[in-house]
Amino acid sequence: MRTMARTLAIAALAALPVYAQLTADELQPLLNGLARGPAATAIEKRVPLMTDDPTVVPLVDLQLFAPPVVPLDGTSCVMELLQHSFGDGSYGAPTVVAYAPPADAGCGEVGEWATISLNLTVYSIGTQYDRLGSIYLSHAEIWRTSSAEPTKTGTVWTTIKDVTHYTALFAQDGELMMDFGNIVDDSLLLDGAFDVTLTATFYAATESFPNPETANTIIPLSSGASDLANYFTLDSDAGGSTAVSIPDNTLEAFAEIYCSGNSAEEFWYTNTPDEYADYFPESTGLIAKGPFREVQVLVDGTLAAVVWPYPVIYTGGVTPSLWRPLTSYGAYDAPTYWVDLTPVLPLLLDSSTAAANGTHNITLAVVGQGSAPSINSNWFVSGGLHLKLGDGPTKGFITKYEVPEAETTTTGGASDGNVTVWAQVAAQRELNIEAELETSEGNRTVRLVQSLSYSNSQLYADEGWLQWANQTTVGTITSTHGGRQRLRDAFEYPLALFSNYSLYEMQYGAYGSSINQTHRRSLTAPFASMKILQSVQHAVGEIGMDDWPGLRHAINGTGATEQTFAYRDARGETYFRDAATRNDGWVRDAVWGTLAGANPAVPPEQIYSAEGFLRTITL
Repeated sequence: MRTMARTLAIAALAALPVYAQLTADELQPLLNGLARGPAATAIEKRVPLMTDDPTVVPLVDLQLFAPPVVPLDGTSCVMELLQHSFGDGSYGAPTVVAYAPPADAGCGEVGEWATISLNLTVYSIGTQYDRLGSIYLSHAEIWRTSSAEPTKTGTVWTTIKDVTHYTALFAQDGELMMDFGNIVDDSLLLDGAFDVTLTATFYAATESFPNPETANTIIPLSSGASDLANYFTLDSDAGGSTAVSIPDNTLEAFAEIYCSGNSAEEFWYTNTPDEYADYFPESTGLIAKGPFREVQVLVDGTLAAVVWPYPVIYTGGVTPSLWRPLTSYGAYDAPTYWVDLTPVLPLLLDSSTAAANGTHNITLAVVGQGSAPSINSNWFVSGGLHLKLGDGPTKGFITKYEVPEAETTTTGGASDGNVTVWAQVAAQRELNIEAELETSEGNRTVRLVQSLSYSNSQLYADEGWLQWANQTTVGTITSTHGGRQRLRDAFEYPLALFSNYSLYEMQYGAYGSSINQTHRRSLTAPFASMKILQSVQHAVGEIGMDDWPGLRHAINGTGATEQTFAYRDARGETYFRDAATRNDGWVRDAVWGTLAGANPAVPPEQIYSAEGFLRTITL
């Protein structure tokens, strides 16, 4: 019999609404693959892994992911890039090491690699909050991650990421920076450090797996700081700007964007619209400025593209017991977003509007629903400008610029006495930019079209201590150059969340939540082949707290999470996974597909059984 998670995932696919952005041809192979999966055992009730539980091995923690596709008939080499312990004193103090391309002949010719993959493995033991991490090569961000909330008996997690599209950076000497701001403080009972090992594997090109097209040069869209994380920290609508000088022989320009909300913006998708914030007492702690967020890319102040982000939930998010050892999608490898700036190349190449030093400003900004400013603090945003160069100068002019303001509406109301309060936010965005370019490869029409839709409904009870939020973001982004597709991003991000904090203020308080979240996306990025994936997660749990004055700590809890994951790419490679965890342990993990061997299931000793991960516990 199929598991509940797989059945729900297949039902969700079969019942997709008419506005679904992915086509039936894209979705059907994922549906078929999940249906062929092996049967798995049902979840059983287990004892939570408390801080004094004896264990056999460190707990394996992970975000489900499809491993990079690599040639199987060639040579490769592994190079250690970084080994560092982020413990006391690491907050605001990233580690920086020199980088040089590998010289081993087995790695393949420098800059002509078939695939480059990074392996990030972290071990931690003790008590620690989730922390945000970021990795940069020559000041361009190449990975946004976060941490587990570890156990007293040790937690280890490994993620592997395809970074082939950063070949231009890996082909030259530079600096590698990793920021993983951590706080070790006995007074806060925080003693867990993060022991990090980062390696790169370079695969030589083969006849059956040649090196792919990649950008000739990558310009960081970042602060460029030498001793701090290079993302822009945004707490207003001003954004963060990078002065860039574009070579006059640029054929194509694409921006890859990293963005994540933190602090009062960590749960931006549950923030209350300003119009209804006064309905609740201040003690409830609800955050205003509404749930809608748009990341904007501007060239000299002209809006060139937008991003409507996926709501990544970190391992300490909403209810921490949901995410150990199976994290939410994106926690250890946050999704990035591509936009095509080729239609605004005429602006970037216009010397008459450049600054005195010949540069133009590319600004990354985040806009919300509030006023003065429209967002809270903080958003961390950065990116990279990926350029394809030609043999001669490029000239051109913008022929179409249809970028009206996003259409947003907010409605809501309350019952008598504000017993219940509801709010609904809807947004729509259409963007169409077109240019005619004269290039060394001929004349061409380039076009970027974005069509985005957003809805968020919220319901509150018990003065806001009970909250329901349902959000869906759907969209399609396409760009063509001379009729040839260069970018297609079709996505759907449904999220349903219920949180219950009605017992939070009691002497021994408690809180809990249930979450259903989906990441469904078909992405044909520049310099990469088509990849289609779907992650469906269902999680429920609660936390019990101590009565320590001030900062309160979890002393017990329950959590159960189920997830199905499906992946397919243009080569026909597939990866399917059906996993379930409960109360800090694995109860099911099944993996199949052509890539199964490159990212297998957790070891058998991690699965709950009489001889498994936990020894016998006397209650």
